[in-house]
Amino acid sequence: MSNESREHSISLHSTVDLSLRVLRVLDPLARSSGCEYFLAGATARDLNVHGLRPGRATRDIDFGIAVESWAQFELLKARLLATDAF
Repeated sequence: MSNESREHSISLHSTVDLSLRVLRVLDPLARSSGCEYFLAGATARDLNVHGLRPGRATRDIDFGIAVESWAQFELLKARLLATDAF
């Protein structure tokens, strides 16, 4: 592994830690707004497969959030922004 790839690699621990911090904020707000969501991509893989050692990774977390209307979207958006976590 080159120095460059080491600089851009993210450990499983930091990926899981970041994901859990985001989920702790997102989950209650999505539920109280009546929205279902799912975690996708490499982050979901890292959380679901025990012992997996990711290679190159990014710090982004991919979510899909189901909303039934623009009003519900605006409500969830306002609640998320009010936390100052996003």
